[in-house]
Amino acid sequence: MIQTRSAVVTFIAPFTLPGLDRDYPAGDYRVNVDEEQLDVSFAASRRVATTIMLVSSATTLAWPVDPKDLEAALAADGQRSARPEHDDQNEHQ
Repeated sequence: MIQTRSAVVTFIAPFTLPGLDRDYPAGDYRVNVDEEQLDVSFAASRRVATTIMLVSSATTLAWPVDPKDLEAALAADGQRSARPEHDDQNEHQ
């Protein structure tokens, strides 16, 4: 089973991430983290995907991002971490 956690990150200044061909404006961006439940005798999961939702005009792009690259971009922007968007988690089976 895959669970998706969402968080919101805020960039104070325009930013880019590896593989993007342009800068995106400062603002709030939703980040989704997909985790797969491991089949072990205790609660455990592993991250299988991280995407940042990039809005441009009328389109939204779910851009796959390495968590280390996202943290580096946030650190360069003066941010420390993401804040949860809400407490509930989405589950996909």
